[in-house]
Formats: sequence, C-alpha cells, structure tokens
Amino acid sequence: MTEALAPDKQRGISIVIPLFPDFCLLDVSGPLTLLNALEEEITVTLVSDNASAVISEQGVSLMTEADFNDDLFCDLLLVPGGKGVKASLNHPQLIQWISRQGRKARIRCAVCTGSALLAQAGLLDHKAATTSKHQYHWVSELNHNVKWQPVARWVQDENTFTSSGTAAGLDMSLGLIAFLMGEEAARKVAIDAEYLWRNDPDDDPFAPLHLVE
Repeated sequence: MTEALAPDKQRGISIVIPLFPDFCLLDVSGPLTLLNALEEEITVTLVSDNASAVISEQGVSLMTEADFNDDLFCDLLLVPGGKGVKASLNHPQLIQWISRQGRKARIRCAVCTGSALLAQAGLLDHKAATTSKHQYHWVSELNHNVKWQPVARWVQDENTFTSSGTAAGLDMSLGLIAFLMGEEAARKVAIDAEYLWRNDPDDDPFAPLHLVE
C-alpha cells in the first residue's frame, strides 16, 4: 500500500463522510462497496449538522454519529454530490468543517458535484479536478483557482481525487484502489463486483453530450 494512506495496522483506515439533505446515496454506497476491498480494516464515520438521520435524494435515510463541531481523525475524506449541494454551499459550518478535515486527511475524494463543496472549501485551489458534466458550467464557475477538466472520467492530482457524474465515482474508486494497491488489485475488485471498469481517467463519453448544451 502506498505511503499516502499507510495507517497504523491496529487502527485501520478511517473514512469520514459528510452528509447533507438530498445527498446522492450512490455517491456514498458505491465507493464504500469497492473500498471495502482494501486490505486494511475500514471504519466509516458519517457526519451531519446535528448527528442525526439525513435523507438522501433517493429517499433513504442514513444515521450519522458525529456533527460539524467534531474534529475527527481522517485518512480518507469522501464528499458526495447530490441535489442538496447547491443549498449546502451556503452552509458555513459544513464548508468550514470540510476545509478543516480535508487539510488533515491523507486522501480527499469527491464524487460528482461533491467537488463543488471541495472547491468552496478551498481544497481544490491550483489543483486539477472535474465534476458532473451535466452540472459542469455552474460548478466550474464557483472557484477560478481550480484547474477544471471538462473532459475527464475522474482526475487525480496528488492526494486529491474527483469524479465526473455519480456512476463515475465507481471508476474513481477503482482508480484510488489502483493507486493504493496496484492496478491488478483494482481489476480484481472490479471483476468480483462484476463491474466493467472504465480505467482510463480521460475516457469521458458523457462530456460531449452535456457540454455542448
């Protein structure tokens, strides 16, 4: 496993995920399903405004156990997207928490429009990043210090990973596994999940469909 995410063997890997009303469920469950293949034990902490249940845009609620006043140990910060992102951009406590946790995290990941929250928190400044191509125009206007990539399935810039639309979060997660454990390990995870991994981060079939609108 790469030194970028080499935790204490006894502690395992800590994944911290902020939730907000109308987050996208697949942006959370998809990456977690694949990242559970990491060879270390994984602990997941879900965080919200008041450490209570949060309803996804799909109508499924997830219970959280920490709030945005808590400073948590975090190997990997995973920020989902969803319909609730635009409202969450105006939530100072959430943005400040993402900024604090992201600067401490060894790896930072955002799925779909979750990159808007990373950008608002200043965590993508001077980094290459991407986002949902359907939402690309407004997200890319949020922070002009970000090197937004209009054609990319996912983007890795050092320890920061961002994906295009929701399903691209699966490809990004496998890219992260390849970064941590090697491409052979990532391919095995994809095969076990019976998922056809689009392993070229520049292979973005949806950019032409959305960006011409």
